[in-house]
Amino acid sequence: MTQHEHLPAHSLQAFQRKVAVLSGAGMFIDGFDVSVIAVALPGLKESWGITGIVEGLVASAAIVGMFFGMLFGGRLADRFGRRRMYLIDLTGFICFALLAAMTQNPVELILTRLLLGLFIGADYPISSSITAEFTPPATRGRYIIFMSLMWQAGAFFAYLAGMAMFGIGDNAWRWMLMLGAVIAVIVLFMRAEVPESPRWLRAHGRNEEAEEVMVYIRHIAGNDAALHAAGLDAGASAAPVQKTRWVELFSRRMIKATVFCSVFWFAFAVSFYGIQMYTPTILAPFTSGSKVLSYAGSAVIALLGVAGAAIGMISVEKIGRRKQMLWAFLGMVIVLSALALGAGEQFGMLVALLAVAILLANLGPGVLDMVYPNEMFPTRLRGSGVGFAGSISRIGAILGVTVFPEMVQTWGMAHSTWLFAGVAAFGMIVSFFLAPETKGKSLDELEALANAGWPRGGLEAVVSHN
Repeated sequence: MTQHEHLPAHSLQAFQRKVAVLSGAGMFIDGFDVSVIAVALPGLKESWGITGIVEGLVASAAIVGMFFGMLFGGRLADRFGRRRMYLIDLTGFICFALLAAMTQNPVELILTRLLLGLFIGADYPISSSITAEFTPPATRGRYIIFMSLMWQAGAFFAYLAGMAMFGIGDNAWRWMLMLGAVIAVIVLFMRAEVPESPRWLRAHGRNEEAEEVMVYIRHIAGNDAALHAAGLDAGASAAPVQKTRWVELFSRRMIKATVFCSVFWFAFAVSFYGIQMYTPTILAPFTSGSKVLSYAGSAVIALLGVAGAAIGMISVEKIGRRKQMLWAFLGMVIVLSALALGAGEQFGMLVALLAVAILLANLGPGVLDMVYPNEMFPTRLRGSGVGFAGSISRIGAILGVTVFPEMVQTWGMAHSTWLFAGVAAFGMIVSFFLAPETKGKSLDELEALANAGWPRGGLEAVVSHN
């Protein structure tokens, strides 16, 4: 009996769904904890009297941590394995989420949130890599987007939890932060059942261990045809171990993927986090002092974010990655420009426009931010590529969280929104010139394209060149 034969799965599809769900559960926690600080901020400001720079540091601490978590988490996943890091990052999350809930002053909270961000950020490249390597070409995009959908669901749940705990009193924010740790404990025990990616094991010369995992997968697949359809039998022969370095991301072959994935993810993050992290604060001047109305409006906006991710998950395998990205960015430019021109001067209209902007953001770049990097980088660089692009996006998120409030104070809400409209237009232009169509291609086909530097002729150009 192998170590994986105890895993409960009635079919290969059920096993793949389980991997996606457990990866998505981690993203649910990430979305919850990144967003819950926006819900907790009003209570923190009352309890500790924080304002200005300190408020910005509290709001952005986890995002700063995510920069380093993404940058190094992906590299660690490439070096030490998807599964090992899959478990380590949740363990760290639990520890620092609990410590954040027990802090006694702003400095302690900023520090624990910073360290928590390391593990939140690491989960992006780790979970998306293991999901990509266990799923078939026909549904790979949908499974990875499911993770983004779960992130949005976690963000929405943060606002619901905030409203539910509103009556607890001054310590409500502590219970909000602690709730994320409780959910993470449950997910950690369930993730322990997921095996290592056989594709990663082969890439590191650990063929016996890869075959052990494949024995289990063959058993639940039932026949070789199902295994082939899932794309899990590819590259079964021993592959030479290749030592990789970050510098390869900037090589002639990889630079197109690195630039494209980093830029579009950066453009998305500036707008999304600028709105998401300060939604209750943005809405507060339009609610006549009602915190409940502010949270309710924020929940509506977060719910539309969930809807955008759900629509994106359904449409990505139908209309393709490239078209979905370009149309979503165009819609964001239009809606954000309308806000910048003063269309959101009433509470209802402001909520509606912000909700549509978040819906479009999540329908396009917000759900493709893990699909494209996982498809455009080869196995040996997948975690590193996802992590690097994600770390660049955190720079955008930090700018959105820190620069936007100052712009609002100086120029007002309407004029400040030009920042978001401008970066959305930038993301659209870069995507127009650099975004390939990766729909329906196996990881082996995508690896060939990546190693050929993503030529304009696509897979046919790679075949004819070889």
